[in-house]
Amino acid sequence: MLRRPRPLSAAAPRYAPAAAISATFLMPDHDRLLRTFLVVSQSGSLRKAADTLELTPPGVSKQISALEKSLGGPLFKRHGRGMDLTPLGHRLAVDAGGGFALLDAAFDAARSASSSALRSVSIATVNTLAAYLVPAVVAALRRSHPELVVRVDNASSPDVVDQVLRGHADIGLVYDLAVDTDAVHLVRLGTENLSAYGSASAAPGPAGEIGLAELARRPLIVPPRPYALRRVIERELPGPLSIAAECNSVSVSLDLAAAGVGATILPSALPEAAVSPRGLRRMRIAGGNFDREVVLIHLASTPPGRAVAATLQAIEDFAARLA
Repeated sequence: MLRRPRPLSAAAPRYAPAAAISATFLMPDHDRLLRTFLVVSQSGSLRKAADTLELTPPGVSKQISALEKSLGGPLFKRHGRGMDLTPLGHRLAVDAGGGFALLDAAFDAARSASSSALRSVSIATVNTLAAYLVPAVVAALRRSHPELVVRVDNASSPDVVDQVLRGHADIGLVYDLAVDTDAVHLVRLGTENLSAYGSASAAPGPAGEIGLAELARRPLIVPPRPYALRRVIERELPGPLSIAAECNSVSVSLDLAAAGVGATILPSALPEAAVSPRGLRRMRIAGGNFDREVVLIHLASTPPGRAVAATLQAIEDFAARLA
């Protein structure tokens, strides 16, 4: 059963509330420098801030120096463990943080209310879900909303969650064990089961079933560590395993299996068009627990706009048909 998105808990505000900032700092260059400053003040480290901003540490340092020069005083005390705010830096963090929080909230509200907001949506997904769930969802969205541009990014489970938390993706498709934060709404889409895929000529029996011991004896194509699917395989199959190849791509794993490299373990819901034309056979794994809970997530602090809401509904609808 599917249910509406539920908050795991109320998310903390992005910045502490404070007085609005001066209009002087709404100039484009000041806006950029102040936002960089706020990220550094929250992380306490140039390196961490650079990772968040997708810049180099020297680039972040240069922006902080430019802001300090503009203000006429230092904003941080630098030491071996990181950076602490000076009194001037603390005051600026409170004032600017509150002002930007108000501006961002106003912009998000206006964008959500705008009839033109249905323009684009970004989905971060693990590779296995991208192989059977995402294509159908995007196709359904294009039929109902042809003006909508959908961006799909494949990533590992931790990276999917991180992209949603950073605002780099509107929606994340992942497995529930990867979600360990109260900053997202979470909807359980259902249980995904895994099957073995191998050469049709080598598949055992007309029922298309393979036991754990037989599967463990075969050369296997598995994802590299630390992918969650690798952990499931190593947990459920009796070892030691015969690893023939490591691959984090569903399509390449199937191609390797078709070339006779070994068997691979992937979602049972893969479309038949990805299996039969390659000369492969889908085999139910007898024994073990190969079920995984599929969830979608999006930021709890940002109400879904029209594009995100339409995408959420399309994902839930398709998942319901798979159940």
